[in-house]
Amino acid sequence: MRVLSRAFALGLVLVFVATACTSGSATPSPTAAASSSASTRPHFDLATYEYSLQTKGKIRIGTQEDNPPFSVKNPATGKWDGFDVAYGREIAKAIFGDTDDPDKYIEYVAVTSATRIPSLTDNKADVIIKTFTINDDRKKQIDFTDVYFKTGQRILVKKDNTTINEVADLAGKTVCAQRGSTSEQNISAATNNAARLLLLDSYPACLLALQQGQADAVSTDETILFGLAKQDANTKLVGKYFSTELYGIGVKKSVGGDRTGFVDFLNRTQVAMITNGTWAKIYEQYISPVSFDKKRTPDD
Repeated sequence: MRVLSRAFALGLVLVFVATACTSGSATPSPTAAASSSASTRPHFDLATYEYSLQTKGKIRIGTQEDNPPFSVKNPATGKWDGFDVAYGREIAKAIFGDTDDPDKYIEYVAVTSATRIPSLTDNKADVIIKTFTINDDRKKQIDFTDVYFKTGQRILVKKDNTTINEVADLAGKTVCAQRGSTSEQNISAATNNAARLLLLDSYPACLLALQQGQADAVSTDETILFGLAKQDANTKLVGKYFSTELYGIGVKKSVGGDRTGFVDFLNRTQVAMITNGTWAKIYEQYISPVSFDKKRTPDD
């Protein structure tokens, strides 16, 4: 197999960036109310993890560098953008107060599907916001917030492909997915292990494999595939959902009470984002350009 070009994957990121344009806790205010001044910070109980982060002056957010439209890092400027990134900025505002530059309070930790959980358990990140499907196996290792995004798994093929139309057609075909993702497991389960898996570290790399004939199809969550299809007009999505993917924010399990109430705080932050319209605005900015729909809540 030819070596997949990292420069190509970075090029896809540039294309996306160019087109993207209380357990004692205070009530969070994502996009925090217009009346709040930049210098005003929420007040938290001293025992909360939110207070600990506020005292440190930084929250470490784990997300992926090349996962449009959810998260990308511009290789030229170092600037992060995408739905998950914008979501993380709202969490930073809820902790540190409304600010024109929430990134000054954020340390971005680059993760892949395979490194998400270790980044939490090894205390390298405070939260993981990276198209992170909630499931029982993962909940044994880490905690999740309530669902902040819903989607399902589909298939991406070249436009001239007429042999793959449903998941059953993947039997005997080479299908690319991201290593360590639920997509990998879903393909195997849906095809009774009849598909040949090509596991790579990112979906831009999978798109390249499809273009170069190293894969017959790419399969993952629909919204991610929308982003890939937008980058290559010679591809198309086929088939119905063959899984339901519910994304949550990953958090390290509380040890000795060090994170008691943190998940509740994050859930209240999400409720505030939905109530004040911030969630819908983020969806419209990053997801609507590829999905061609609008949503007000994760349940729409």
